[in-house]
Amino acid sequence: MKRAGERVLKYLLARQKRAARLEAFGRALDAGLLEHDPIGGDDRSGAIWNLDPDASEMFCGDVERDRKVISGLLAKTSREEHSSPEEELNEPWAQDQERNESPETLARRSHSAKSSPCHATARKAASGTGTGLREHVLSLVAGCAAPPKVTEVTMALLLTRAVDQSGHALRRLLAILRSKTAIIALSIPVRDFERNFGRLLEDGQVMPFYVSLDPIADGRSLSGRYQPVADSRRRKSFFCLSGAQLKGYDDEELRDVVSKKILTAHKPLIICDETGRALPTRLAAVADMVVTGNGIDKSLIGDVLSSCFNIPTDHPSQLMDELGFDPEHLGIDDLAIAMRPGRSLDEIVSVLSTLDAENAAHAQADDEDGQGGAHARMRRKWARIGSQDPGKKSGSFDVIEPTRFEMASKSAEPVETRSAETSSADRNHLFVENLAGYGEAQKWALDLKLDLKAFRNEDVAWADLSTRLLLSGPPGTGKTTFARALGNTLQIPLVATSVARWLERSLLGDVLTAMRATFEYAESHSPCILFIDEIDNIGSRGNVSGDFRDDYWASLVNRLLELLDGAAKTEGVIIVGATNRPEKIDRALLRSGRLEKHIVIQPPDTKALVGIIAHHLGGDLNAVMRRIGTQTGLERANG
Repeated sequence: MKRAGERVLKYLLARQKRAARLEAFGRALDAGLLEHDPIGGDDRSGAIWNLDPDASEMFCGDVERDRKVISGLLAKTSREEHSSPEEELNEPWAQDQERNESPETLARRSHSAKSSPCHATARKAASGTGTGLREHVLSLVAGCAAPPKVTEVTMALLLTRAVDQSGHALRRLLAILRSKTAIIALSIPVRDFERNFGRLLEDGQVMPFYVSLDPIADGRSLSGRYQPVADSRRRKSFFCLSGAQLKGYDDEELRDVVSKKILTAHKPLIICDETGRALPTRLAAVADMVVTGNGIDKSLIGDVLSSCFNIPTDHPSQLMDELGFDPEHLGIDDLAIAMRPGRSLDEIVSVLSTLDAENAAHAQADDEDGQGGAHARMRRKWARIGSQDPGKKSGSFDVIEPTRFEMASKSAEPVETRSAETSSADRNHLFVENLAGYGEAQKWALDLKLDLKAFRNEDVAWADLSTRLLLSGPPGTGKTTFARALGNTLQIPLVATSVARWLERSLLGDVLTAMRATFEYAESHSPCILFIDEIDNIGSRGNVSGDFRDDYWASLVNRLLELLDGAAKTEGVIIVGATNRPEKIDRALLRSGRLEKHIVIQPPDTKALVGIIAHHLGGDLNAVMRRIGTQTGLERANG
């Protein structure tokens, strides 16, 4: 490791130890051992930790004894934080036998439960050694800090190796970090890197300060949050951009992002990409520093095990060589799952090998998807339509199965299979082929029907199909009717929902859960149509009033954007949105890959009305027309 890398690693590990100490101090505060005095009235300027006067009698200066006292109290605090209501009911204070005890008895019981005071403490305080006792206790509390975490040590090693590999001098790196408008791009192809890097920034483990991440693109920040962190800590605001967000922008949109966001707001930008793709030329050109790294290998695994579990660095590599295991597909979370306390080196390597093989299989399946493997999988899903239970319904959506029909031997028109009890009203089911007055929407649906057939025959890729549609028009123009007819024509289920149904839950967390449940159902039951009515009710981030409600609606829009992007990656999910007010929809929802096709359904003209009436009258049309003709003749005769 180069000198710059050694210094960066030393610094990052020191930040991690500092965070662990502060966490231990926080537990000691909860346990009543320490006091927390913010500088300047709040935590933004730091704080001073002091020994709680009421706890001083518990310590006498004996290191081993006092360490046991502190460890016991901190462990009890930790247990209380994670206890369930059922566990609390089993605690001594909750038992019935204490209900009849007097307050004096309970007080004596509480006093006897405390650690016995050390009489030397009073002598120390009287002789002016109170400060020494404070330092003694703080040192022991710091010694109870959690050991190094696998994810954090892995991140430190990946960052350090990337700095070395990129060949940047430490002096230049520090100069760029001091800039108020720095643009730094990190490209390290390791799964989970973006999320973990964002959390380290927010926790103050990368910079010598806490960071608030503000995404400049639609969706979540690097750490997975929808809104920048807002707490009592003093934080510096950074723009952030992830690899997944970069993928959703074309060159022109990226130009707008760079010029409008970066150049007008004076704060740094962190670009973090774990996808392994090349950084867009425009961003690479304007970045002050580009840092690139490699994936997780045997050497890095050995360093992590050495730092976290004191296993000699060369032992893991030797074992992996003996087993013929050369990791290529491991992510950061994989290491955290495998490297757990109590496991032997053999067990850890065995788990890593299993996870690496599983990840490799998934990667191979993704490659096959781009080469025709998706078609075979989709054909199997299509074959199961109608033969499987549509799954548990949710209050967030309804699942409408398509009307089944058989194709006539010499016609491509649908011919329905009916039972003897089928009523005349049921004999005229909705199919796009039979709709009147839908114009461009009908053409889009029939083209999609042909494209789906081509997709099943492996003639086209799913990405080449137009499967995202926004229908708009005045109330009563038949947008919902079109969605039901589309399901019948394509012979796939319709998952029908509306923004109003999502919002019935009111609380933000419940609404977001309902949205996610709807999309997850559609993705797990593809092929299907996901129909979202009243989509304009989701709100728009452009209408900012400046009060707390803006965050509520912004969170809904951001979650819908994320869900649409996720559904776009799922082959077999067709999304149709409907609205009476297209001008109220957030523009980001209409970008490429989302609801990119917009069709306006106009009120029916005379020709369309005739077709609609004929559709609903069905076989009774001729009789009605004859009756009308007879009545007209009589009126003329009676002239």
